[in-house]
Amino acid sequence: MTMKAAVFRKPYEIELSEVAKPQPGAGEVIVSVRAAGICGSDLHNYDGSHPYVVFPAIYGHELSGIVAEVGGQVKRVKPGDRVIIEPSIPCGSCYPCRSGKYNCCVAMKFVGSFGGQGGFADYVAVPERCVHSMPDDMDYRIGALCEPFTIGAQAVKQAGVQDGMTVTILGMGPIGLTILMLLKQLYAVRVFAVDVVPERLQTAQRFGADVLINPLHEDPVERIEELTGGEYSNAVIEVAGLKRTMEQTIHLVSAGGHIVIVGLTSDDVSMPGILFTKKEVQIRGSRNSVDQFPFIIDFLNRNRELAEAFISATMPFSDIARAFHEAKTKPNAFNKIILTFDEE
Repeated sequence: MTMKAAVFRKPYEIELSEVAKPQPGAGEVIVSVRAAGICGSDLHNYDGSHPYVVFPAIYGHELSGIVAEVGGQVKRVKPGDRVIIEPSIPCGSCYPCRSGKYNCCVAMKFVGSFGGQGGFADYVAVPERCVHSMPDDMDYRIGALCEPFTIGAQAVKQAGVQDGMTVTILGMGPIGLTILMLLKQLYAVRVFAVDVVPERLQTAQRFGADVLINPLHEDPVERIEELTGGEYSNAVIEVAGLKRTMEQTIHLVSAGGHIVIVGLTSDDVSMPGILFTKKEVQIRGSRNSVDQFPFIIDFLNRNRELAEAFISATMPFSDIARAFHEAKTKPNAFNKIILTFDEE
């Protein structure tokens, strides 16, 4: 049997093709995809700049759908169940997996990356552990938002946020916005949103940022020193993925505070060594998520208006080439594009 899939042939070329439909292994689930989000990493695959990009390939990892088939050893779900996919596929045996940090698995496989078939297709095969039950009344489009929100939830957890804190977010792209939305819904905190793109700052204001800072017009360190009476920010979360912003975190954070690095860069990053001990800061990376899906599924189901506001556009899967072109050429016009699939 065959299915329709979006095959990324080369940079900037997506072709809807008939490909072989996956068959379930003993512990696998075949999901009929109903909604798929376009992630920033998908855009880097699209333009060929992602470090792990391969062509041809089928990408897509922000997914929700319906169980179509199950393997003989599958116990938790059955055909017809509505599910949300957690795309990480850890090995389960390396040190990070054994210590409960499966997000850092040294042999990680991933739906829609590292050569694995993704969900920009009618069907996708995933291990049973990768599917989470989806509420009956939850929109599939909101289900597809769960994966990026789990990344935000992991960063908030790593930051050790408590009521009464000040938190600075460097980079107000989609992941930065998920962090902002979670902070303002879950904690009584003051959030400083930092970005050089005016449209992103406007969106951050709409989602509750208390102070907007554009480094093109003012120095974030001086502004935050002023705003906090010299205390600086109790937590700083870097999402921009830039050498400059990563190095800036140590100057923005208060003594005894927390720094979380979510952004990615291959550049060497340096910080004044004396400030590590003088401020006794905790610096943590944040990668994917650990056990955040059940919480985020419930959070988004309870905050549906917020989730709907996060979606910039909904397009049919058949228009995937146009959706990627729009997202790539108008990056500040789209926060999140969701592709929807025809009902069978």
